[in-house]
Amino acid sequence: MVSRGEVWSIDTEWGFRDDRVDQESAWVPVVLCLVGIHSGRRLHFWGRDSGLQAFFRDHTNDLFLAHYAVAEMKYLLRFGIPLPERWVDTFVAWRNLTNKPGNLEAGLTSALCRLSLPHMAPVEKKELQLKILHLRFNPGNATDRQEIIDYCLSDCDGCAALYERIHCRIRDAVMNHWTEYLKAIARMELRGIPFDVKEYTHIQHMQPAIKTALIGNVNRTSPVFVGETFKKKSFLVWCRRIDIDWPVKISDTTSKAYYPCDKETMKDMESRHPFIGEVRQVRKTLDQFEGRALTVDLASRRHYYSTSVFRSVTGRNQPRNFVFSGPKWLRYLIVPESPEHVLVYVDYVAQEIGIAAALSADPVMRTVYEADDCHMALAIRAGAAPADATKKTHPDIRKRYKTVNLGTLYGQKAYGIARRLGISYQEAEQLLDDHRALFPNFWSWSERMVQGSIDRGWIVTPCGWRSKVPFPCNDRTWMNWPMQATGGDIMRLTVVYLDRQNVRILAPVHDGFVLSCRRSQLPDLRAAVDYACSMAVEQVLRDFPLRWDFTIYDNGRFEDEDGQPLWNKLQTIMRDADADNITE
Repeated sequence: MVSRGEVWSIDTEWGFRDDRVDQESAWVPVVLCLVGIHSGRRLHFWGRDSGLQAFFRDHTNDLFLAHYAVAEMKYLLRFGIPLPERWVDTFVAWRNLTNKPGNLEAGLTSALCRLSLPHMAPVEKKELQLKILHLRFNPGNATDRQEIIDYCLSDCDGCAALYERIHCRIRDAVMNHWTEYLKAIARMELRGIPFDVKEYTHIQHMQPAIKTALIGNVNRTSPVFVGETFKKKSFLVWCRRIDIDWPVKISDTTSKAYYPCDKETMKDMESRHPFIGEVRQVRKTLDQFEGRALTVDLASRRHYYSTSVFRSVTGRNQPRNFVFSGPKWLRYLIVPESPEHVLVYVDYVAQEIGIAAALSADPVMRTVYEADDCHMALAIRAGAAPADATKKTHPDIRKRYKTVNLGTLYGQKAYGIARRLGISYQEAEQLLDDHRALFPNFWSWSERMVQGSIDRGWIVTPCGWRSKVPFPCNDRTWMNWPMQATGGDIMRLTVVYLDRQNVRILAPVHDGFVLSCRRSQLPDLRAAVDYACSMAVEQVLRDFPLRWDFTIYDNGRFEDEDGQPLWNKLQTIMRDADADNITE
């Protein structure tokens, strides 16, 4: 008999054989626990208990609660169990209700602690988690098993208690939308990304030679590394020597001025000189080698990662252990699933500018967005380039107006634009004046939106993701928030519509998506993408003509224009090192 109306709080525990953490071929189920909120029933299914399939077949219409439900969904999918339709994710609900800059922690223990609800001590919980993750227990020992079952049930109780406190504050339609996205993410994460295991292993083996060669190449321009250590002072000396005015910040703790060389500042400044970009990519590569290695399963020949959904203040993903978070040359290790498969990358064209035009209802900005090249279109309208100008004929002018086009969306001032472009403050101010004169509706909307958000104390996207707006606050945060967070809405809906059509999604990458299909299925995939993107855009932006590109990688691996120089350099380094080893 099919049960109706029960609400189950669910939690799962699993581990990995031989310390091969996060490698799917080493995954081992430990226990799945459930607590019925209405009935009070407390159930557990240890390991590969055959009763698990029957339970979910009989309770498919019930409501299931989980804190970060992607984990529980993946547990069921590994058993081939169809996911129940109805879910509530208390992690996502809690993130949404408490979301604000600087307040992004939403673990179950943290949420229970803030609400003064019973919870396990964090240290004790961490010890048990590691014990289970590495399978450091005896499944035949009744005491060990009961300890794990009790721990799992305590998380069920905690999730249920959190649900009772907050469920009335989240609309069912919004939660249904979010959990449909989580189902797609669960299927995607289990799929993993097909990887060139042989080349990845070779690169790992050749790390010493690669480090030495990359650092040597950089130091030939200017000696900014000593050993493997980046020397900021030497780098700033080089900047002064070639007349690059490096940005200055004021320390929040000491109130003293300093020159930041963090990842974001280096990225902002790399357009000033190719050497800055080279240094940034080498530093990123060294960090990649020294940090946690990517999870690459040699048995399945795939790279596995965590999408970490809803982790940012805008509701965007913040993936962990992810190939796209590393240096861009790593992307060349992504390969088709088989000789019959191809990789496809779909990305929205100038998405943030399109969203700004749609939300502000600025007709001129919409017209500029609809041009083939919205950055050059802005320069032409501002009178800075002739009507027939292109990226090839006027690259420097396009670069200036692209910086303004994007920078104004997050409130960049003339000083910041001047610093990034290496132009005078007066020139940067003129670029901003051009933007304000061309897009008065956008600027008026932006000012009203920021002030209204501060007055209300909150801000929300068309699909319901919200954040508190504390006072006092940085206006620039909220100038950019609607574009980033609405982009998150579109990303989630696109994933849902792709998943419903059984498209093989390998990864979402900000406003893009890596997909896989058989070569013969490319026309069908293109149709599925067009449907998914058009539906997502229509649902969020109504009739705005947001565009997307469809790129096929037919050369045996993923490609990235920015990562190609360093990828080619790595190939040369390894080829030379291999030749030296053979000679010796």
